[in-house]
Amino acid sequence: MQDHTLKPRWGLIDIIIVYAAAVLLTLFAGRALAHILIDPVTLFISGAVLQSLIIIGLVLIFTLYINRARLADLGIKKPAGKQLLLYGLLGGALLMVLMVILGIPIAKLQPQVQPQLFEQMLRGVGQDSSFFFLLVLGVVFAPISEELFYRGMIYPVFRGYLGPGWAAVLAGLVFGLAHWDLWRTIPLAIGGALLCLLYQRTGNLWVTVVAHGTWNGLMSLLVYYSILV
Repeated sequence: MQDHTLKPRWGLIDIIIVYAAAVLLTLFAGRALAHILIDPVTLFISGAVLQSLIIIGLVLIFTLYINRARLADLGIKKPAGKQLLLYGLLGGALLMVLMVILGIPIAKLQPQVQPQLFEQMLRGVGQDSSFFFLLVLGVVFAPISEELFYRGMIYPVFRGYLGPGWAAVLAGLVFGLAHWDLWRTIPLAIGGALLCLLYQRTGNLWVTVVAHGTWNGLMSLLVYYSILV
């Protein structure tokens, strides 16, 4: 378990700069890709992968290079197999179940709520390579970039000021709001907070990456095969 009294080498200013730079660079990259790619699914996947790489690059530059942090300060270290199984795979599966349960009242209160773009893509692709690439995006690229930023970079800063509990709540809320989905903000915030607690418990970012990837992967399969309507 991590010592929350230790503040990381980076701070709030670094987080704000990374987020703003990621938004701007992704916007410019997306516009450039739109002039090259015509197929909407290919454009979405390419843009999302590029966004993930931009986030990963910016986080590593501002933590490791500018602030002279270590990989271990981000939770990047060899995980124990038991941690990956118990907290990663099982934790991710439980998160998926929780998200399905939390989605029930949303469907009742707002049955016409617009599905997220990733979900729209999953429902629209056929039985070809597009689904595989979407799955890789949801299971690999998105979890690595989001965990590196929200759990690896943001959460330790909040923890240094607030302690583990409130830091998890606040970082989870930031995670939920960052998806720009009003009706799903609370479920996503709860999921983000629980991922912070997994990170606090294990001190290992790869565990939360596996949990996040498992959550995304199972949800993707449920949506693609129309098990989850």
